[in-house]
Amino acid sequence: MRSACDLCRVRKIRCDRATPACETCQLAGLPCVFTPQSGQNRKGLRQELNDSQARIQQLEEALAAAQGHAQLTPGGNDLSTTASLGSVISPESQQSLATQDSATPGLVPDTHCLDTALASFRWHIAYCGLGSPLSTTRSAFYSNIYQRTKCSFDLDDFLAELTQPLLTQGLKGTRRATTLKWPPLALVQKCVTYYANSGLYSLFPFADAEALQILVTADVLNHPETSRAANRACLAAFTANITQMHRHDPMFRDADPDAYAHAAISLVPGIITEPPDTRTVEAIMMIAVFICPLGQPQYAEMLLGIAVQALYNLGAHRIRPSAELSTRPQQSNHLRALFWLAYGMDHEFSSRKAQPPLINDADCDLDLPPAYALRSSAKHFYFKPLSSKELLYPTDLRLVLIKGRIYRLLYSAQSQNYSEIQRLQYIRELDHELSDIKSEYPVEYRPDAFATEDAPDYLFHDLSIRGVSVHLEYYYCLGKIHGAGLTSSQSFPLKYISPLPSSEEICYEAARSTLIYVNRVKHYINYHTFWIHAQFVLTAVLTLFHFLILLPTKETFTRDIQIIEEIARIFEPSRQTDEDGNFFPPFHFTHAFIMKLISLAETAHTKAIRATDDR
Repeated sequence: MRSACDLCRVRKIRCDRATPACETCQLAGLPCVFTPQSGQNRKGLRQELNDSQARIQQLEEALAAAQGHAQLTPGGNDLSTTASLGSVISPESQQSLATQDSATPGLVPDTHCLDTALASFRWHIAYCGLGSPLSTTRSAFYSNIYQRTKCSFDLDDFLAELTQPLLTQGLKGTRRATTLKWPPLALVQKCVTYYANSGLYSLFPFADAEALQILVTADVLNHPETSRAANRACLAAFTANITQMHRHDPMFRDADPDAYAHAAISLVPGIITEPPDTRTVEAIMMIAVFICPLGQPQYAEMLLGIAVQALYNLGAHRIRPSAELSTRPQQSNHLRALFWLAYGMDHEFSSRKAQPPLINDADCDLDLPPAYALRSSAKHFYFKPLSSKELLYPTDLRLVLIKGRIYRLLYSAQSQNYSEIQRLQYIRELDHELSDIKSEYPVEYRPDAFATEDAPDYLFHDLSIRGVSVHLEYYYCLGKIHGAGLTSSQSFPLKYISPLPSSEEICYEAARSTLIYVNRVKHYINYHTFWIHAQFVLTAVLTLFHFLILLPTKETFTRDIQIIEEIARIFEPSRQTDEDGNFFPPFHFTHAFIMKLISLAETAHTKAIRATDDR
């Protein structure tokens, strides 16, 4: 056996050979494997040289064949991912890529696969109040559970136990097709026409319909040798997004959004070597928008970094455009619309992870776009005809701006140096600012009217997915603001400094309202939208569980448990398959995790009641 495990050998560090896993593998969360040394003698230098020369000749022959293959037009859907990237692989490897099984990672994340779903669930849960595996937040979570229940709980062990029966039953999930295809020109034209006529630009201003039409007319997909990579990626990513968003429309029924997204992603290496222009930003942003709801937003974050740098280079972070764009106001307005789309995504990631955003507010003009609907109306919440002349975005930009302020004033490294009184003052100011935003919504559309158990059903009939997002974002921001107040020391009780009610009570009500609301709009939660809502659901469940386990004798305990049980039923086994009957592991993990929290809370409740009776 080797003297070091495989991971330590690769990293070239000392291995302590501890069992069942060395310290390095424990920290990395990976199995500790010692691969036996080969008993064969190493080849001589001359033999290795001969092998290398033969390999070079083989690659040269494959390169010549690949160059001939690259002449195929992308409209024929025959261009392989590796040929697009400029790599050279054997025909056998190309065939393997075209028929990937569930254990082979694809370019587009797919949480139908058990391993991918498990990694995604671990990533998301860490930013929903549980903290990373080695963080003090995670340790405190485990400690509180043990103190209140005398039960040991470890999330990693729990998920491992949860996964093993699935593997035994053969429920590994089914990865969707990962072959690369270029969209047919006729389909691209349908998408451009639909986007231009439907007013979808209002919600997703990630493309200039007129510019796309020029690319379609120029047939850039079928002329890769003379077209910029960004131009071709624009059309592929655009078609992927439109056909995915409207997959149930008969005209897009035979489309393959994942395959088109693969085609666009394969061009990213080429895009970043080209001088940036508007198409560069559009292509990268459309790929990021496609990937974000798929459960692994860290990929979208990396793409967002490319887009943000291009936006800076093009001057989109300033209202006064560059000399080149000043003569084309429509192009300048579109770049600003793209800037705000990127700004919203950036601050979503920053708020979720409590990490610095890519875009520094101090370097940017943050006046909202002139076309943005400042006065809230029914268009923000209900299905209404859209107009490309009015910008709405997927959520309210005012909530995006306050997220930036919440991070900067309450969660940044600098904010940790503020005095207790100063922090509480910021909490009060941000709470007031959030209340002002809510007060500008029409009375009948405010979140308070929906997040109640007696809200009439007719309120939810025509509620749009954007309206749902705005309401959930409001309660999420409310929880983030007052969650920072939970760190207040006992020497400065919150009630003595701030005129607001206690932060603990507001956090509790925000979580409770979120779960009541989610239960009323549960018909919106399916395998397509799960990862969009997962952050809100899991954060609220963990927050409410925190209060249940710390205050197990509270008079609302029974009803709060019922609220969490209603959320668990959204993900029950009967709903753990998609519309094609394929197993969807994230629902399984979420259901089992929530049921485990319910069990722990009930154990804490029983012990607290017994302790009270004994007294």
